[in-house]
Amino acid sequence: MQKKTNLVIYGFILFLAAMALSGCTQVSENNLRYINQKYGFEIIPPAGWITNENTQDPVKFFCPDQNDYQINLAIKEPITTNETLLNVSEQLIEHYSQTYFKNFLLISSNQRTINGLNTYELVYSEGQEPNMLQHKQVLFEKNKKIYSLAYTSLVDTYDTYISVVDQSINSFTII
Repeated sequence: MQKKTNLVIYGFILFLAAMALSGCTQVSENNLRYINQKYGFEIIPPAGWITNENTQDPVKFFCPDQNDYQINLAIKEPITTNETLLNVSEQLIEHYSQTYFKNFLLISSNQRTINGLNTYELVYSEGQEPNMLQHKQVLFEKNKKIYSLAYTSLVDTYDTYISVVDQSINSFTII
C-alpha cells in the first residue's frame, strides 16, 4: 500500500514539474519577442542578436558574429502615406538607383503576404569592392502606414544569415 501511495505522489510531482517547466518555456518565448509600443509593432529578433534602440532607427538588431561590417536588421520609423505599397516600392527603387546608392543593382522585387499583411520585398546590392553590401528590405502596410525592415550585410556574408533574418521578418506583426 505504501509503495502505491508513493508512486501516486511521485507521479503527481512529475506532473507538476512538467507543467511548471512547460510554463517556463512559454515565458522564455515571450521574453524573446521585442515589442515597441511607441511605433506599434512586435518581432522576434534572430536568436543571440544584440538589440540596440540607440540608433537613428527605432531599433536595430546586430549580429554578434561581426567581422569587417556590422550585419544588422533595422526597423525603420513607419511613414503615413496615401500611396500604394507598390508605388512606394517603385519610388524607393528609383531613389536608390539615381541618388542614394552608388552602383545600385536590383536583384529581385516581389509582393508577398506575411501574417495577413501585404508586403513588398526588395533585394539589392550597392557600394564598391571590397565592401559591396547586399540588402533585403521588406515593406509592410497597414492602415496607410508603411513599416520598413532592412537586413544589411556584406555580399559575401548575406546568405549566411538570411534564413534567421527571414524567420525574424516572418514574425513581424503590427499591433
